[in-house]
Amino acid sequence: MSRHSSPSSHVKITSVGKTKLLNNQLADEEALRPVGPSPPFRELCKALNSIASGPSRKGSSRSLHRRECLKKFFVIWRKVYGNDFYPCVRLLLPHRDRERATYFLKEAALARLYCNALELNKQTSLAAQQLLHWKRVTNDNSQESNVGDFAKLLSSAIQDRSLVSQTVLTIDDINQQLDRLAEADSDIKRLEIINTFLNDVDSNDHLWLLRIILKDLRLGISEYVLLSILHHQALELFNVCTDLRVVCHTLYSTQIFLEDVQSGLQIFNVFKPMMAKRSRKDIKDIVKLMLSGKSIEFLIEEKMDGERMQVHKQGDQYRYWSRNGVERTSLYGANPTSGCLTPYIHSAFEATVEEVILDGEMLVWDPLTEKAMAFGSLKTFASRPTNDPEQPRAMFKVFDILYLKGRGKPAGVNLIGKPLSERRRVMESNRVFREIKTRMELCYSVRGKTVQDIKKSFEKILEERGEGLVVKKLHSKYVLNSRTDDWFKVKPDYMDELGETFDVLAVGGFWGKGKRGGKLGSFLVALVDDERTDRSKDNLCYKSFCCVGTGLSVEETEQIMVKLRGKYVDWDKKRNHRNPDWLHLGTSLPTVPDVWWHFKDSFLLTIKGAEIVPSRSFACRSTLRFPRSLRFDMERDVQQCMSYQELLGIMNQPHTNKRFGDDLSAHVRKRQRFSQTSSQPTLLSQPKHASMDGIFYGDEFWILQGIEDNTESRNELEILVNSNGGKVVHAIPRGESNSLRFCISPRKGFWDAEKVIRQGLNLIHPQWIIDSVQVGYKLSLRNSKYLVHVSVGNEGELKIKPDPTKYEDSETDSMYHKDKDEKGDRPKSPYDNSSTSEASTIDNSQTTIQEEDNLNDIKPISNSLFDEPLPPSNTDNPKIEGRKASQSSEKMPVIEELFYPLVFYLDTPENAKENGLLSIGFAESTGHNELFSQVRILLTENGGRVTSDATHLELTHIICNRDDTSRCLELMRKTSKPKRRRLVLTDWVLESVEAKAVLYEGDYLPPF
Repeated sequence: MSRHSSPSSHVKITSVGKTKLLNNQLADEEALRPVGPSPPFRELCKALNSIASGPSRKGSSRSLHRRECLKKFFVIWRKVYGNDFYPCVRLLLPHRDRERATYFLKEAALARLYCNALELNKQTSLAAQQLLHWKRVTNDNSQESNVGDFAKLLSSAIQDRSLVSQTVLTIDDINQQLDRLAEADSDIKRLEIINTFLNDVDSNDHLWLLRIILKDLRLGISEYVLLSILHHQALELFNVCTDLRVVCHTLYSTQIFLEDVQSGLQIFNVFKPMMAKRSRKDIKDIVKLMLSGKSIEFLIEEKMDGERMQVHKQGDQYRYWSRNGVERTSLYGANPTSGCLTPYIHSAFEATVEEVILDGEMLVWDPLTEKAMAFGSLKTFASRPTNDPEQPRAMFKVFDILYLKGRGKPAGVNLIGKPLSERRRVMESNRVFREIKTRMELCYSVRGKTVQDIKKSFEKILEERGEGLVVKKLHSKYVLNSRTDDWFKVKPDYMDELGETFDVLAVGGFWGKGKRGGKLGSFLVALVDDERTDRSKDNLCYKSFCCVGTGLSVEETEQIMVKLRGKYVDWDKKRNHRNPDWLHLGTSLPTVPDVWWHFKDSFLLTIKGAEIVPSRSFACRSTLRFPRSLRFDMERDVQQCMSYQELLGIMNQPHTNKRFGDDLSAHVRKRQRFSQTSSQPTLLSQPKHASMDGIFYGDEFWILQGIEDNTESRNELEILVNSNGGKVVHAIPRGESNSLRFCISPRKGFWDAEKVIRQGLNLIHPQWIIDSVQVGYKLSLRNSKYLVHVSVGNEGELKIKPDPTKYEDSETDSMYHKDKDEKGDRPKSPYDNSSTSEASTIDNSQTTIQEEDNLNDIKPISNSLFDEPLPPSNTDNPKIEGRKASQSSEKMPVIEELFYPLVFYLDTPENAKENGLLSIGFAESTGHNELFSQVRILLTENGGRVTSDATHLELTHIICNRDDTSRCLELMRKTSKPKRRRLVLTDWVLESVEAKAVLYEGDYLPPF
């Protein structure tokens, strides 16, 4: 369709003020008719150059400058060229242009084509080498600032060889040539178009042309920014249809508004779905939110491990889209005769239904095991349509209906403005479709009123091997492209991990050893850096978070190596300024990868871990202990990566940093020793258990400044306070009557410090927090070295009652105290996990404390380097004992065992009897015993610990035999407190060892 084409007329429009209502298509065409010829492409490039140059005044906001430039450009366009903005908007938002097909041209292919067009010798030409290896540094210092920016490198090469003084192509010309480029099916045709660009576009404008082809202007111009400037309702309409032409041709004037933006939801117009919030609250708080207002009950739905999918049906035509708007119709079927799903569900719809839009989850159902398979297998089986009843097949679980039109009706009904209760009633009425088992089913749901109702559903879902729940307010409306307090997802907490998952970006890698030799064995992953970038920008910045290798199979590693082939670059450890400026590794002891690659060539990993702990090895100043990958998907948008701010939000939950068993009130942690050769305790080596019983529980802290005057130092202290039970505030702490208030700063004489002093509060040095954490209780503030300022009349808050079992050495100001027990006088620390006794003597004279610089000796490969083994219990793993004996060495070992630090219970006949479990169904046989003996050996040889106690406090996994699962349900219930244990078949152990990765437990659930 040309620029003169008429707008889409599916949305009712109303004029206001002096403008008449435009009811017919002819009037719309007249309004959109260009005033003159197509605008020159160079005019658009001038606007982009202005945005790129940034604000002229120091301190001015770049985002504000960007908006002002775009506003000015649109005003001029409207005045000079008319109301049709679509030709330029599709160039400003190339990544959102649905009409233009994919070019299948990335940097490597463009480099090859332009080398041919410019007649550059790929072997001898320096310019050719720079283009072909655009991420690597060459000896040409003049190009050093362009490294990593392919478009700049290429435009520079063109500038040295081009004779074009001014671009002669118009915006319409550019769009036509780009359409031809997308349709080209050979390099000959592509070269013809590129030669046109070289002959008619100057080198400066060529920069923006290349970025349009690469679909990345690198200016932070997202649809959120641009459409909000174009029209105040443009973004709302875009959320409904995701079509730039529809938006531009519907809202072509600021005097036109949508009568009802939600009525714009139409068949075959992909939209951005509503999402559930991650649960940051206790279940009690969620229930309060659900019952707010007039609500007397809420809806509890099953959370499924599949791909979010919207299904559009119009007569015999079907279309499928994923959450990100990726069309999957070719997989599932455009009509009843094609695809792996449509032929089986077409008959489910009532004949009276002409059009319908359903929202749900696409799963893979395995008829043999009678359960849904893992997410990663979806595309594999969806691409293999089969009539074999025993083969896995696609299954669509429906949880919402958003649009409905009956046969013969003049118009459809948009349901997104209706409450959820009404939408469910329509969906469950059987007047739209009937369920077809294992093909198209309604999602499990039940109504609830109390916390107990949620817990009851939780038990049912988990016993049926489900993933979790989504709790929804029954009066909630369907809000496109949003997460509101109306929907919350709730997942179970397992002993070996946090309840949260983390969507992280792989930004670097470490070469593997042994079977993984020649491949990347682990990956450095990162979070979006909120301070250095804007969420709306495509050119994001990142903070390193942790290293992960566990959970990825050999096959997945192979896929990653194929994806990264030719794209990774060795990390330059001598010249850091040549390494990526968008990646921050930290300043103290950063974990440096062997290789890195550009974030746009990367992929997301969904990971979990045992706990979040402070760390100076990563830019986030915290890291995930024992991380492992749960999900790996090449096609996910890298902009879905979690942000650093989201991490802080998770860490602000009091329970986040608990490690195995810390929330057991009956479980008293054994006192821990301090190794004679341990290094000086730092924020890194703080106590691992941070619970509501932490030393700062109930106290409020305002961290004005850290030890160093920078944000990282302050954040480090906030993490430390939070992980030890304290509450961090960012204003004058008010405090409850039974709590203490602390304002932390190493100095006074600046605005916030003076504000604290005027309020009559004390200023405490940050070192007090560090030293208190290291001894395990709040040190007395009578020692003047911790006092920066004492306000008159507020000396009372300095009288902190010390721990009665300990005392402070005032002469040496030591962090340690003297104690005796029958075991001897070995020095200890309240956070050394290598202790094997209830108590031990602390003798400062015998304690050797290394300087902090010794941390430089630690090999930065794993984020668990500073973590030590769990205290011993009723387990039988000699390897763990051997590892403990080595903890006194100068370098802490890298824990590389597959199952470390997991604890396993084997469901053998002997263990069942010992734990009072029913033994019905047990067939004691030589084969049965041999299998468990083999599993026990594999577990212990790979770092795991095995216990015969089903109620063991550190238990993480229960291993069951496929031939007898009669006790699985009883074991699940018996071991559900304080957190759930994972029940898996013996196959999980055998195949994990074979794959050299801890595989996803969900694929190995026992069939009980």
